[in-house]
Amino acid sequence: MNNLERKRGHIEVALEQQSVRSCFDRIRLKHRALPNVSLNAIHLETDFFGKPAAAPFFVSSMTGGPSESERINRHLAEACNELGIAMGVGSQRISIQEGNVSGLTWSVRNAIGERPLFANFGAVNLPQLDAIQDLGRILDSIEADALILHLNPMQEVFQASGDTDWRNIIDEIAQVCAWSPVPVVVKEVGFGLDVRSAKALVASGVDVLDVAGMGGTRFADIEIALNPEIHETLSSESVFDGWGYTTIESLSMIKSALPQTTCWASGGIRNGLDVAKSMCLGASAVGIAGKLLRPATESTEAVLATLRQFMSELKISCFGLGVESSKDLNRSHTEIYIAMWSKMKEIQEEVPLLTTQDFIGSVGGSSFEGLPKLTAQLVVDWGWSLGEKLAVPTISLNDLAIDLGTLYDNFLEPITD
Repeated sequence: MNNLERKRGHIEVALEQQSVRSCFDRIRLKHRALPNVSLNAIHLETDFFGKPAAAPFFVSSMTGGPSESERINRHLAEACNELGIAMGVGSQRISIQEGNVSGLTWSVRNAIGERPLFANFGAVNLPQLDAIQDLGRILDSIEADALILHLNPMQEVFQASGDTDWRNIIDEIAQVCAWSPVPVVVKEVGFGLDVRSAKALVASGVDVLDVAGMGGTRFADIEIALNPEIHETLSSESVFDGWGYTTIESLSMIKSALPQTTCWASGGIRNGLDVAKSMCLGASAVGIAGKLLRPATESTEAVLATLRQFMSELKISCFGLGVESSKDLNRSHTEIYIAMWSKMKEIQEEVPLLTTQDFIGSVGGSSFEGLPKLTAQLVVDWGWSLGEKLAVPTISLNDLAIDLGTLYDNFLEPITD
C-alpha cells in the first residue's frame, strides 16, 4: 500500500469510527443564575499569530495527499473564509515528495482568503529532507501563517513500514525552530503530549503546544485496520486501546508544569461546550477535526452549519457562566474535574476508597522530643458511583489520645533530677 492509498484509507476508516465516552463529560462549569451579560454582546474574536479570527477554535489538521483531500480541504477552507475561522491542513509530506501533483496546492489558500492557515509536516520525516529549508516549499505553496509539526510515534508503530526511529528528532525540531520564518506549533495526534516532551519542545524553541489527547480520531486503530500483517505483531487489536493521555489530562499537566506556555487543545472536541471547557483549563485555542470530517466530504454548506453550531454553543457557554468574552474563560469557572476519569471509564460499579492510617504527632513539632505525643487513627471513607454526583468524603480522627507519659518521663523528670 503506497502513501496515497493509505491516506484514502485514513478517510474511509475515520468516517466509520464510533465515538467513545468523552473525558469532557466529567467537567462541570459553574452556572450563573444572574449572568449579567447579553448573549448578543458576547465576543468570541481572537487572533492567531497576529491575524484576526472570529472564534478561538480552528479546523484542525485532517487529511492531505490524495485527490479526495483537495475537495475536503476546499470545503473546509471555503467555510472558514466565510466565517473567519483559522485552519490547519493535513500532512504535506506528499507535496514535498511528489511536488504539487498529489499534494495540497495554492487552491487551499485561494479558498480560505486571508484567514489564518497552518502548514503541516511529520516531525519523524524531518531527517529525510535534503535540507530543513525544503519545508519552505510547503509554506510557500499555501502562504502558511504557521508550521505544525506532528508527533505520531504510536501511529507509526502500527503502520506497515512505519517510521519507528525517533532518535534525535528533538534536534531536528530545534533546527526547524531556528530556521522557520513563521511560528512553529508541535502537536500530538491523539495520544496526548506528556510533560517531559513538552519541556523539551519549549526548550527547543517551539512557540505553541497542541496537546491533542485521546478521545477523538483514533489513528492507531486506523493503522491497525489498514495493516494486513498486524496479527504478527499484536495478540489482539485492542491491546493498546487505553494508551496515552486524554485531552484534559494532558492540558492540565502541561499548564501546571509550564504555566506560561501557549497551549492549544484538540482531541475529542464534540461541540462548543467542549471548547469552553478546554479554555477554562488553560487552552488559548481549540482544534476541531473529527466532528467536521463527514460534513467536509459533503459540501461547504454542511461545514458552515457545523461551525455555526460550535460558535453558538460557545457563546451560550459564556452566557451561562456570565462572561462577556471567551478570553475571560479560566479555571475559576470549573466546578468539578476528575483527572482519573479516563483511566476509570470502563468501570461501572461503585468505586470505594477506604483507608485507615495511624497518626502520631507531637506538640510543637518532632524536634521537641520531651513534649506530649498525640496518637490517633486517620480514617478516610469516600465512595461514589460513576455517572452520579461525586459524594462528599468522610474524614475522621478516631481513638485520639495524648501520651502524657512522655511529658513526665522525657521532660519533667530530667528537670527535677
